Amino acid sequence: MRDILLRAPRWALALAQFAHGASWVLLFWVATAVGVAGLTPAAIAWIHLVALGWMTLTALAILTPLIPSATGVSWRAPRLQHVAVAGFAVGAICFPAAWLAFERAIPALGGILAIAAIFYVALALWTLAGAARGERVERAVARAFSLSLLIFAVVAIIGATLAGAIATPEIPTWFGHLARAHGALALLGWLTLLIYGVSARTLRLLFVVRSRLLFAHIVVGTLGMAGAIVLAAGAGTGSPTTMWIGAVAMAIAAIAYAIDTFDIVARAQGAMLPRAFVVASLLWSLVAIALGIGTLLGHDWSDAFGYVVLVGWIGQMLDAHVASLARPLPGWLAFVAFQSAVLYGVVGLLAGLATPVALAAAFGGLGWCAAIVAIGSGHRPIE
Repeated sequence: MRDILLRAPRWALALAQFAHGASWVLLFWVATAVGVAGLTPAAIAWIHLVALGWMTLTALAILTPLIPSATGVSWRAPRLQHVAVAGFAVGAICFPAAWLAFERAIPALGGILAIAAIFYVALALWTLAGAARGERVERAVARAFSLSLLIFAVVAIIGATLAGAIATPEIPTWFGHLARAHGALALLGWLTLLIYGVSARTLRLLFVVRSRLLFAHIVVGTLGMAGAIVLAAGAGTGSPTTMWIGAVAMAIAAIAYAIDTFDIVARAQGAMLPRAFVVASLLWSLVAIALGIGTLLGHDWSDAFGYVVLVGWIGQMLDAHVASLARPLPGWLAFVAFQSAVLYGVVGLLAGLATPVALAAAFGGLGWCAAIVAIGSGHRPIE
């Protein structure tokens, strides 16, 4: 795994970590100056800084070396692929800033993000098509990557549509439903399904242990994909029944993934810090299931659900991979601080209180500083 991280574009990983650190500063400002009630422009800026600047940019950077490593095919037009990542990086940093200071730029930046995302996905699909002549495992991995990337393109197109609608004199009636579909497809379709697919390879690299629950992979792949699409469709059409069907499928997929991954971690040797982050990520994913079900039952838990999915489930899984480069002492400090950040944020959002959310931001900032020290002091060149 260290080899994969060190072969990823370092500027992109560094920029993603900058966005990660900036997100805690922004969250502290939101909690202390704006408040945590409602989906304000500042809250939307924070969501996109995390989802685009930190998580998606990290994912695109890691896919640069991971796709050739996992599928046996080399990137076609690698320079153009780097251009696509660079274009996305510009949009991922500027788009959240526009929500705070220059809303007139939102439609244009949404278009830049969509163009860059589609360009990246087209190059990736062109590359992955070469895996059709490979072995069965490589073909399966290529299919999983391709499906996740197609969802990413759809998310980007929907996002650009929403960004363009903001510039209209009157917000269209379909805006709210489409925004909910966009959020569901981004968190549960693009980012969650990407983790399901990528971790089949990266967890093996982290822990030198293979999965022995093949059926779990089938459940995760089929129900995860179907559930995310159906849930997003239900959110887009305002159909509670459709949302429940998708949510149940996603919950089963998440539980199957957790069982399989817990089994991998239990059999792993060493790598205690990455193992701790993976376990934390899985536990937060189970909390997210409970919050999601509560939201569908009518409780006002949607903000807490989104926070746990982003910072708890997805964020801690990303941190688990980065922890393979970290020194133990500052790495464990980062681990404790990040779990505190997730916990205080959930409590604050469930109670509608700004103080716990501000504490979450403070712990998150502490965790980020410790993680940077852990990565910087633990880095060593590949021998």
